This record gives sequence, structure tokens and C-alpha cells, in this order.
Amino acid sequence: MAMKKATSVTTDVRRTPTPAPTKPVPPQRRPDTRTNSNGARTPLRAGQLGAGTEDLRARLEKQVIGQGHAIDAVVSSWARLLSGLRDSNRPLLTALLMGPTGVGKTETTRALATALFGTEQALHRINCEEYAHGHEVAKLLGSPPGYVGADIEPLLSQRRIDRPHFEQRQAAEAEDAADVEPLLIEQVHDLDRGLHSILLFDEVEKAHPTVWNALLGILDEGRVTLGDNTTTDLKRSVILMTTNVGSREMGAAVGSVPLGFAAESGDAPAADALAGIAANAAREAFPAEFLNRFDQTLVYHPLRERDLSRIFDKFLGAVNERTIEQAGVPMLIKTTSRAKALVVESGTDPGRVRCGVRSNV
Repeated sequence: MAMKKATSVTTDVRRTPTPAPTKPVPPQRRPDTRTNSNGARTPLRAGQLGAGTEDLRARLEKQVIGQGHAIDAVVSSWARLLSGLRDSNRPLLTALLMGPTGVGKTETTRALATALFGTEQALHRINCEEYAHGHEVAKLLGSPPGYVGADIEPLLSQRRIDRPHFEQRQAAEAEDAADVEPLLIEQVHDLDRGLHSILLFDEVEKAHPTVWNALLGILDEGRVTLGDNTTTDLKRSVILMTTNVGSREMGAAVGSVPLGFAAESGDAPAADALAGIAANAAREAFPAEFLNRFDQTLVYHPLRERDLSRIFDKFLGAVNERTIEQAGVPMLIKTTSRAKALVVESGTDPGRVRCGVRSNV
């Protein structure tokens, strides 16, 4: 067998001159990005978080008086939403608001609804005292097919939750789009317009345990199954709950002042002490699996005399606005400092737990 003659192939390699050494170029840092509702990556603008949080803080401080620590906690949660770090399988924000009556818990929810959604009407307020018995829970969650009340739409149906926002969208479409102020909630990058809501379960400690069990799924998974087996999606909702649990203990710790009000002398317990009292009272009233599902637990402090004075000015300003708008009379009501002090003092009733500033104005 003939062997093929091996041939050698030589490659002409031409040397190129070695370039002069240069300074290493540092790697380009990619801008922080996030994913919007369409799946596109959009860069985070510098200062966006600061501007968004300060805007919310200014709106809350204008309406909620004397509870700066609670506002700080809400603003902190809002900054987390803007950063895109939230769990998309849970509600936007879940918070338990604790404290004596008349200190601003419900007012915070109204202010948050107005600040985020543009109107107080976006707030779904559920008075848990109306659901203290088992047979009343059907009004909230609905009845199974074939049972009494199955034809009545429950309060937590998807249509009821979304209705205020569809009405708001229709109102915005009727107006000039350039004149409509953008909502703060639209700054959250993974939300579609018109699919957000805010729910308030007021005095949740008075609800039937069946309601608590339903709230476990809402707080943890952002959804609830109704009596007809339909599911309401609450992953794009703000879930707030108020409770007066621990009010008496907090009032006793403050001293010989009525619940909901603190002395101006500065002898009131520290914020950490009041928070500890509230936490102990919450553990006695609610199961642990219920408390562990909240993002924030806000403890509202008793109001001081200077806070009540500012609340008086706020209510008096509202009275003046109504006088001008409804009566059409250019009249302003003014009070002396002595009269203001008298109204504030008369609204502080040692025998009852109430805030009389609003009724006296």
C-alpha cells in the first residue's frame, strides 16, 4: 500500500507592533433598573425615592397631627414599594394601627387614601363591629350557592373593590388629561392603572374569628375566596387594620390623664415603653399567626395639648371653608387663645374616652 508523502504547511505569521501600554479602563457600571408592568427594564432616576417619599410625608403631615413616628413608618414602607423590593405575591402594604381612640388612626387611613389615590372615596372602610357574629360574616364574604343570601354580592367582591377606581378613570377621561394630577400610587412600577385599592378593617378585635381566618389569607397571599368560590385579588391593595386593644393599659401608663390625651409636662412614658405595652396587649388579643403577617405595627401615642390646639385650628379652617362654599358668605370665624384653650379643655373629659374638639367646633 502506497504511503502518501507528508507535506509540511508553513503559516506566515506577521508580527504586528505591540501597542503602547495604556491605563486600564474601569468597567462601566450599569444603572439600577426595575421591571415595569410591560416587562421592560427602566432605569431608576436619581432622587426619585427621595422626591416620592417627601411628597407623601408632606401630604400626611398636613392631615395627621401629633403622630410623626407613625408617619415615618408609613413613609418607610412607601420607599420600599418605590424601590421595587416588595413581594409581588403579597399586598402592597399591610399595617396594624394600635392606640387609644381619637388619636388619628382612622385619620391616617383617610389621609393615605387621599394622598395615594387622589380621593378619600377610594377607601373601603369595613366596620368589624358589624361582623361580631358568625351569621353576619356572609355579608362580607358571601354565602355558598343554595344558601340564604347567595344572591347578594359580598362587600369583598372584586367588582366592589375596583369600582371607585373605574369611576375615577371615567372622571379622568371626561376631563382634560393635562389637567389631571398624577396619583402617587402610579409611582409603584409594577402597577397597572386602575387596579389598586385601599381597605380599612376598623376595630378588627371586635370581628368574629371567621373574619380573622379570612384575613390570614389576605395578609399572606393577597387574595380571599368568597362563598361562591370566586377569588378577589388584593395583591395591589393597601390593607390597614385599626384596634383599640391596649388603650387602657397605655392610659394607665401615661398617668392620670384621659385616654387619648397626654400631659404637656413631658412625664409621659417613652415611645418604646408604650410600644411594649401595645405589643403585649396585642399578643393577648390576637393569635400569633395573625400578628406575624403584618409589615408594620404602628403604635399611636396620646395627644398633647399643643397637638389638640393644632387640631382645633384644622377643624376651624374646615368650618370656614364650608361657610364660604355653601353659604357663599365671605365670613371667617376667629377665636382668641383663651377661647381655644376653653374648647380644648372642654373636649378633654376625664370620665369618658372621647375627643371633643371636633364636636365643640
